[in-house]
Amino acid sequence: MVYGGLPIWFALLSVFVLGSIIGSFLNVCVHRLPVHDSIADGWKGLFHPPSRCPRCLHPIRLRDNIPVLGWLKLRGRCRNCSKSISARYPLVEFFNGLLWVVMYMVEIGDYRPTDGPLTGGSGLFAGDLSPAPVLGSAWMSAEAILHFRYLYHMVLLETLVVASLIDFDLKLIPDSVTVPAMIVGLAGSTLGCVYILPVWFQVPDSVGTLFDNLIGDPDTLPGWLGAIRDGPRIPGWIEDSKRLHGLAVSAAGLIAGGGAIWLVRIAGQWVLKQEAMGFGDVTLMAAIGSFIGWQPVLVVFFIAPLFAVLFALANWFLRRERELPYGPFLAMGTLFFLYAFRFLWLEHLEPTFGYGPFLLVLLAAGATMFVPLLLLARLIRRGLGIPDLQSTDPGLWQAADQLHYRAGEHVDRFEGRWRTGPETDWPGGDAGRGQRHEADWRNPYR
Repeated sequence: MVYGGLPIWFALLSVFVLGSIIGSFLNVCVHRLPVHDSIADGWKGLFHPPSRCPRCLHPIRLRDNIPVLGWLKLRGRCRNCSKSISARYPLVEFFNGLLWVVMYMVEIGDYRPTDGPLTGGSGLFAGDLSPAPVLGSAWMSAEAILHFRYLYHMVLLETLVVASLIDFDLKLIPDSVTVPAMIVGLAGSTLGCVYILPVWFQVPDSVGTLFDNLIGDPDTLPGWLGAIRDGPRIPGWIEDSKRLHGLAVSAAGLIAGGGAIWLVRIAGQWVLKQEAMGFGDVTLMAAIGSFIGWQPVLVVFFIAPLFAVLFALANWFLRRERELPYGPFLAMGTLFFLYAFRFLWLEHLEPTFGYGPFLLVLLAAGATMFVPLLLLARLIRRGLGIPDLQSTDPGLWQAADQLHYRAGEHVDRFEGRWRTGPETDWPGGDAGRGQRHEADWRNPYR
């Protein structure tokens, strides 16, 4: 058995090693990108200063930086000061290597090099909707297209890994993660061969059945409706302008992905009286759409809440916590769609997305139903005993603000103070804070 013309053991071992090495770089991205405010500073900070121990600042040796094996060799501790190193570092490296292996099997499948069209061995094969190879061309052969698309999608998945870990840690997704991904998604799409589905198509059977059910006799249709009903499955300009079409797929996906989450953000704020989505989720979904197109990103939009609801309910009943970062669930939805594409698309989704112009009508109807669904979700949440968040005036000065202000203004309570006698400075306060001996040393006149 071969994968992409290589023996299976060599191909899968190679992508695992590559994935684990990149996983080591992802750990650096997770640690350093959120520290900087600007995108440029964030990416500069990835390469300087070199990796070092946060306690002793000793640079990490190259042999100790080998993915997974370096951590095991050091037994999870710094070579210089013995500070413990989190086990998340080798786990990210190991599972990122597995991610590369799994997606290689999904994307390449059991394809064998031929001069013909793409076979059904790839898990992202969509029949005549898939990119067509150019016979006799090495750069646009079926095998090359599969590997280009694999590397293109791995850039997206690595972005999702970094965004998910940062969102899980800090409840935010920096622009330094999502904006470069959008640029790569748009730029890579100009190859014209890395898209999953074309920007536009229709299924003749679906369109014909819809016309017959709604109108009846097709001979009574006006000319322009008849042209839609009898239109081609794929417009001719797609094959004539492959690079322009690839860019159109990416741009439409970016707008659809970011726009969908943006609408949820606005409607959630209006109906639920709280922030339903962070702006980082908007940019992350836009980045996802720039890689996979507008039809797949809408599917991810509906899949991700299924994962989120399960985790949210478990988190509420077990830990009584209400807020969860949404970025990891967008990543789960994207990975699930790519992995289960053959089943989801060929068995269920292609006839629906094949309605052509009428799909836009269905999407508009679904958008109008979103607000009533949010109201229903609010009622269900109340029925489960989950109260609404109490909104507070951001300009109101509260007790926590006063404590924070005092802590910042008086880091050293002895600095800039005149010496005071025992009658004006009660020693019990120092004892309660565990600072009695320090106070005696700092102010001997007490």
